[in-house]
Amino acid sequence: MRRLALLALLAVSAVCLGQGAAAQDGKAPQAASSTATDIMKMSPQQQQQFRCEQTREQIQQQLSNKVKSPSDEANLKSLRESERISCAPPLVSPPASAAAMPAKYPAQAMRQHHQGVVIVQVELAADGSVTGDSVYQSSGFLDLDRSAMEAVRGWHFDTRLGLSLRVPVRFNLAN
Repeated sequence: MRRLALLALLAVSAVCLGQGAAAQDGKAPQAASSTATDIMKMSPQQQQQFRCEQTREQIQQQLSNKVKSPSDEANLKSLRESERISCAPPLVSPPASAAAMPAKYPAQAMRQHHQGVVIVQVELAADGSVTGDSVYQSSGFLDLDRSAMEAVRGWHFDTRLGLSLRVPVRFNLAN
């Protein structure tokens, strides 16, 4: 079922993108079925990258056409959300260095029984050190989010996983 849904999505995307290209350069659009066949030969990571690139191309087309109506704005918003989902860096477990340098549970958060998971997006240097971070998904509590960000800055990651990753930081009073 998932494969069928993927094929349908890719066929629609290929037709939409192909028609846009035909209007711009006068060439005939590529057949959707050959694109879907090519995509099925790709690894799951390559398929994700392809979907990400398609979404970004659609956003660029939308921006170049200048957003004119509320439906254009809604479409652009939908494309941006799709980009956020399909272009997300991989979610990985906290590295071994996290055990030596765990996130500090803020005292105020403990008193107020705040718990949750913060997903932090990290950008890495070649040696695995963190060069940039941001909250990808909040716990809903600013103090937990800040503590998670402070913690990951001291962690070192395996760069074979990529130079941009998402990592969960859990805050649980039971532990």
